[in-house]
Amino acid sequence: MRANLLASLCLFWLSVAANAEPGLSQVQRKLSKEPVYRTKPKYCLLALGPEPGTRVWLVQDGDTLYVDRNGNGDLTAPADKVAAEKQDAADEGAYIFKAGDICDGERLHKELTVYVNKLDRLAEIDENVKTFAQRNPGGRGYQVFLEVEMPGWKGAGIGGRVQQRVFYLDANGVFQFADRAADAPIVHFGGPWQVSFFGPQKLTVGRDSDVVLGVGSPGIGPGSTAWIGYEGVIPTDKHPTLEVEYSPKHAGDRPVREHYELKRRC
Repeated sequence: MRANLLASLCLFWLSVAANAEPGLSQVQRKLSKEPVYRTKPKYCLLALGPEPGTRVWLVQDGDTLYVDRNGNGDLTAPADKVAAEKQDAADEGAYIFKAGDICDGERLHKELTVYVNKLDRLAEIDENVKTFAQRNPGGRGYQVFLEVEMPGWKGAGIGGRVQQRVFYLDANGVFQFADRAADAPIVHFGGPWQVSFFGPQKLTVGRDSDVVLGVGSPGIGPGSTAWIGYEGVIPTDKHPTLEVEYSPKHAGDRPVREHYELKRRC
């Protein structure tokens, strides 16, 4: 029996967007001034706010992260340079960059943090990452975390900010910083939310399988969804629903539909 997932995912209290904010596709991925890099740089662009208006470049240069704090495309200011924190027994090429506060007009976002890890560590716990790592032996796993000031919402972050995090993959694939600015993924912090699959889903006959959903702001590029922290944001008595259509056993029979309410939280 083959399982087909229907687009019947919803939180009844939440207005769900179907795709990334249309304005993201119009964002220009260009830098006006860059420092002299010591290694091959890796690029990512953050878009902040509902519109979005503020754009912040992140460029990893080995154990240094450049953060375009002014949003002007110039990465040469001394304050733009963030050194990786020292970690005991850390793998070679694994870094934590704590970039701190990021201004977005009158809003102040907190605790911008970028995590870089070896993909083979992540491949041990996820088959999709394992496949990607085999095809990209030099790849790294990236996560980006930010506590976002969102008027009207109260989360578990500093001053009631909503915590958002880009994990190492989403339903579209593995999150990677790009080799060129023009190809950089775009992460949308503080953008419209939607309910979607937390990662690639596969239902197999005769096997138990968890269907994991998340709420977040979709970005541009594989893995770029900025998931929200549920605590204090989504009421505990609100649950997404899932409808699954199973193909009939015999040709001509009507398909079987099952409706599920997903109450368990990760």
